[in-house]
This record gives sequence, structure tokens and C-alpha cells, in this order.
Amino acid sequence: MNHYHTLQDYCRAINISAPKWQDFDTRTFEENMKTVHHKMPPFKHEFYAIALKLEGSGFTTTGNYSTKDLAATVFFNSPYQIIQWDIAPDWNGYYVIFSEDFYREPHHQHRITEQFPFLLSDHTVPLTMDENESVLFEKIFIDILEEFRQEQKNHRKVIKGYIDILLLKVARLFQEQSKPNDNNREERNKDIRMVGRFKTLIEESFQPGKLYEGESPHQVQFYAEQMHVHPNHLNAVIRRITDTPASELIQKHVLALAKSRLKNTSLSIKEIAYELHYNYPNHFANFFKKQLGMTPNQYRNS
Repeated sequence: MNHYHTLQDYCRAINISAPKWQDFDTRTFEENMKTVHHKMPPFKHEFYAIALKLEGSGFTTTGNYSTKDLAATVFFNSPYQIIQWDIAPDWNGYYVIFSEDFYREPHHQHRITEQFPFLLSDHTVPLTMDENESVLFEKIFIDILEEFRQEQKNHRKVIKGYIDILLLKVARLFQEQSKPNDNNREERNKDIRMVGRFKTLIEESFQPGKLYEGESPHQVQFYAEQMHVHPNHLNAVIRRITDTPASELIQKHVLALAKSRLKNTSLSIKEIAYELHYNYPNHFANFFKKQLGMTPNQYRNS
């Protein structure tokens, strides 16, 4: 499966013109339809994307859900999420795509998923809307697009302001459409926030320069202690929201980091193992082979 680390790589892969900025891009679907590959096999990239589809044939899939047979729709994806599409050249709508660094610079002190945990949920359900809602969303996308094209003074700050508004609007729509049919809405929202906090801690725990003595960020217990919950409770919540064990989410993140280092750096296997908090390189090698069916060296050479 292809994994695109930069916006430049992503645009080249889907056959559209290069982005003007390294960390942000916005376009209409119409302008892409002339050249974009109308069928893309499963792939991943390292960005957040929010799209407004007003009309069009075919479908796109993000995570476990598809836009197939849906009319006016907002759909979104997060870094490392599996994406694919099979569309006709009649799509009408807009999208924005941006990096974590773009969102956090200069005034956001927290990761985007701490404020908007729905971006971390594996249940990335496309959100349908009525005519009035689609008009309001389209206005936001048009404002972003015009600001991006005009490049006036402080245009990056203005665009970031629009992105905040867009995220808040999508979050509200998500909460309205994901509420249960019973009286457990608040309980589910708490669970979603816990999933977001858990995944944020995973990402933070494997950032460069972190050191641990006697603790292991590979264990669910490590995160449960920080979140002041029992490991069994944490795992139950993670399973309930993502259909995945908590330990598997940790493993997926570690594997993504390992693959990126093997592909994009000259670090030795031993150095990568220590960076990923394995006390013994052979433990890392065993984990990698169990996940991918090949050793780290075989993956790098391939």
C-alpha cells in the first residue's frame, strides 16, 4: 500500500498540480476532475482532510465507511487512515487538506485531536446534511478558497480561523448524527473523548527525545495510569468505540513509525529499536516480523 508523506507526493500520486503550500491545500473537485485518477487503490497519507461533496457519482472510502449512494455529504480522514475511491468525473464540491503543524501554528497549544476527537475515531461516518446545511458549509469552503487564492496580508491567519470554524461546524454535525437512540448520548461522548485522549497520549509518548525508566509506552497499563482509569476499563471503552483492542492501536502506531524510519532514514535497526523504546533490538525485530511477515531489513531492502 502506498503511503504519501508530503502533500507534493500526494498530489503527484493522484495526478493533480503541485500544492502552493507545503502544509495546506484547498481545491474544488471540479478543477481536479480534468486530470485526477478517477480510481485510486487503497493508500495512506499524513494529513487531515475535510471534504464537502455536493453531488457526484461513485464513492470514496475513508476508514470503514463509504460515501456510496449519499448526496450532500461532509466526509473526513486523518493521518495514516486508509483511503480509496472510484468516482466519475462529475463531482461537485470542495476540500481542504492540512498538516498537524499547520493547525497548531502559532496559537494552538494542543493537538487537533484533543479538541476534535471525532477525527481520531475509526468510525469516520460521512455526515449527510439538508439543503440549508449544505449552503452554510459551502459558504465556509468558498471563503477559504478565495482567501487562499488572493494571498492578501495575514491570509494564513485568516485561513486558520476559517478552519477552526469548519472543524467546530463538523464537530457539531458529528455529535448530532452520532448520538445513540437511547439516553446514553453523554456516556458515548465521554467514551469518544477517552479514545481521543488515549490516541493523543500514544502519539506524544513516541515523540523523539522521550525517555522512560521502568515504564513501557507499549503497554495499556502505561496509558491507563496517566488517565487514572483501570486498564480493563480503558480497553473496554476502546473496543466499544473502535472495535479494536487498545493494545492493537498502540501496535499500529509503533508499526507506522517503524516503517517510516526504515523507509526515510539511514538509522540502524538497533537505533530505531531504541527510539521506539525497545530495550532489546531483537524484540523490535520479532514484533515487526509478526506484524508484516518480514524482518526490518527485508522491509527496508524492498
